[in-house]
Amino acid sequence: MLRLLPLLVLTLACGGLGLPDGHDHEGGAHAEAEDPRPDNAVTLYQNGLELFMEFPSLVVGEESALIAHFTDTRDPANFVWVTEGSVVATLRFADGTEETFAADKLLRNGIFKPIVTPTKAGRATFSLTLSGHPAAGTVEVGEVTVFPTVEAAVAGAPPEAPGEPTVGYLKESQWKTSYATAAAAPGSVRAGVRATGEIRAMAGAEAELSAPVAGRLLLREPLYVGRAVKKGELLAEIAPVIDADRAGLDAALTSARADLGVAERAVERARSLHPQVVSERELREAEAVVTGAKARAEAAESRLAGVRGAQTGGAGSSGSAFSLRAPFDGVIVTTTAVTGQSVGAGDPVVRVVDPREVWLYARISEADAAQAATPIGATFSLSGSDDVIDIASRNGRLISVGAALDPATRTLPVLFALDNADGALKPGMFARATVFTRESADGVVIPADAIVDDGGRPTVFVMEGGESFFKRVVRLGARDGDRVQVLSGVTEGERVVSIGAYEVHLSTVSGAIPEHGHAH
Repeated sequence: MLRLLPLLVLTLACGGLGLPDGHDHEGGAHAEAEDPRPDNAVTLYQNGLELFMEFPSLVVGEESALIAHFTDTRDPANFVWVTEGSVVATLRFADGTEETFAADKLLRNGIFKPIVTPTKAGRATFSLTLSGHPAAGTVEVGEVTVFPTVEAAVAGAPPEAPGEPTVGYLKESQWKTSYATAAAAPGSVRAGVRATGEIRAMAGAEAELSAPVAGRLLLREPLYVGRAVKKGELLAEIAPVIDADRAGLDAALTSARADLGVAERAVERARSLHPQVVSERELREAEAVVTGAKARAEAAESRLAGVRGAQTGGAGSSGSAFSLRAPFDGVIVTTTAVTGQSVGAGDPVVRVVDPREVWLYARISEADAAQAATPIGATFSLSGSDDVIDIASRNGRLISVGAALDPATRTLPVLFALDNADGALKPGMFARATVFTRESADGVVIPADAIVDDGGRPTVFVMEGGESFFKRVVRLGARDGDRVQVLSGVTEGERVVSIGAYEVHLSTVSGAIPEHGHAH
């Protein structure tokens, strides 16, 4: 029988060669149905290769077809089938002799079928060597027994242990999608708390320019969203409304001039009576009235001159219009401005943002607020994307931690500044964030992509064999970027589907894969 090596998954079925998945590689069963020899299946990960192999127990003089599925696992994000090469199966006996059996070509993509016909019985070390492929190498299967007779092979099979039922997810299906597995391994992750977040413009890097007066909007160049602007650049001009204000300005000027005339005559009379009748204080007060009346008259004249200039000279005339200029280098993010349109005083014309640095505004729930007093970093993913961004990749730095909870949302605001030279982070984007505390968490760690939401319960798919899986509900701990701590449900060394877990999940919609539970 097989002696298992590290990272080896073995399944053994007795009573004919109708192998566990029952799929057909040659238009028929893997082997003749009447063959009573026990079936064996191994799954191994070595040297950048996954070998999933099904074969009957080895017997002297009997042909044993090895259905060897070779997968190139060098890219941990996408396992692919082997598309070329040859395979040699080797039996090395204790006395030093060797027997080799070759398959010079693929049965089909990913699958080789060497025929092993041993000539002697006994214990032997079994291996398969792949040649002629970039992932070429040798996979050590381990020790096997070559039985002298079929009867001995049947008698030597161990009793079938009860196990959890599974369904097949065939290699042919795995190879047609993005698929990979990863071993649950001990590790350390940064502990953190979850938060909702939003990308915001940095303080002082966002400005909304509004019309200072009612008038007609004049543009020298079109304003549109996404247009880059420079500090001080003229964006628009407002020619003030004329007809509605002209009469009022004329009346205000007449009144101001009349007040000035009265004040000037009062000063002349005061001077003639000073100092006999009018005191020094009264004279100075009369002179101050003249000064104020002059200022009001000049202001009225200036306002009326501006209206007259706008009427006769247009926006190009000096003093005829009010200018709106970019307050800093930036990008137009909103505008509805069209040249010639009428605007009221205070109406927004254009909003400009400098996007080169933005803020991640994270909101932490009241229950977790105490843990976030001294954040050491954060990761976030934007709505509609599963990509996890570490703020360190954008030279992120902590700006502030709120001193109090928001009374409306009962959340604690935490603010990080992020470089945004590429403009990928748009103010207004929503985000899911993890804010890291100064603690770390040790334990079993798996890729975050292995987690599937199954009706609100975090679930993973654990490999029982190369083409069979069961699902487990897991209890999660800290998440650090693309890694997550598992508190229960997966043990160290088990392999989980890390890429393509959702495709496996689809196979469970009908309940075909039962949940697998056991004590840890």
